[in-house]
Amino acid sequence: MTILRLLLVCLISTCVLQAQDAPKEGKKERIEKRLRLADQLESQGDEEGALQILEDLSGKNPDDQDLLRRIATLQLKNGRAKEAIPVLKRLLELGGGKDVEYVALARLMIEVDEQEEAIALLEEGAKRYPEAAEFPFLLTFPLSRLERWKEAISQFEKTLALAKEADEGATDSAFHFRYASALERSGDLEKAVPLFRKTLDLIDTEATAEEAPDFKATVLNYLAYLWIERNENLEEAGKMALEAAKLSPDSGAIADTVGWYHFQKENYPRALAELKKAERLIPEPDPVILDHIGQTLAKLNEAEFASEYFQKALELDPDNTEIKKRLEALKH
Repeated sequence: MTILRLLLVCLISTCVLQAQDAPKEGKKERIEKRLRLADQLESQGDEEGALQILEDLSGKNPDDQDLLRRIATLQLKNGRAKEAIPVLKRLLELGGGKDVEYVALARLMIEVDEQEEAIALLEEGAKRYPEAAEFPFLLTFPLSRLERWKEAISQFEKTLALAKEADEGATDSAFHFRYASALERSGDLEKAVPLFRKTLDLIDTEATAEEAPDFKATVLNYLAYLWIERNENLEEAGKMALEAAKLSPDSGAIADTVGWYHFQKENYPRALAELKKAERLIPEPDPVILDHIGQTLAKLNEAEFASEYFQKALELDPDNTEIKKRLEALKH
């Protein structure tokens, strides 16, 4: 069980219950008898059988928070997170919902890819707790996954406005990298570049580069490739790409960036060597790398081999009109 699900189990097991009307004696006895049977099944390892009894009881007693907590706990323990979510939402409705409960449930929704539901819950939580930076911070995740970049950027900005100096985790290097990436994906490279640079500064401050060199390599490669693809700022981009390659020598994506840098510098033999290395390092064939190799081979007057690579790229990306044009050009 993940730390997040353990947190949810903890939350629902320690939730303060509101007083409920005592059921009539006969009904109470029947419920207690069913609960004892559920206890016996659970103690014998039959948690699915216990769940079946508890879910049946809850259907007849939908406001019984005790039952809902037990059901959600067993569902989470048994990997049935999607089924636990509506139960946990019902508990929030009945119990009022603390900020940590909203946050824990939203994290679970994001984890199981219920992004729209997570957005709705987090927006509700943000209205109830408008000063809590955790809500806009978490909203950046589902909005980015759904590629709703402008909305995501708004939540990044709100997070920065609400976050206090003590909230180091909220605005660390990973946060700034995601923020910069969202700006770039939205088309605002002018604002993205300073944030990529700040990300790199924060990585060095946090000593993240020593602890996890692949992350610094990823950031360096991201910014380098942006410039190289546009044939801009090549000198700095090349230095970044080469530094990334030293930090993460087994990355095919970074080898592709280095190769494409040499292509833009018109050093085609060196470009081909790096791009072929990228091809070997990538577990599955990548149409971008295959296209890059094809373009490099064409520059080296290896039309037959270039054609083969363009055809391979088109098999993976059949709607790519630019590769189709390059392939046609080789025939004339």
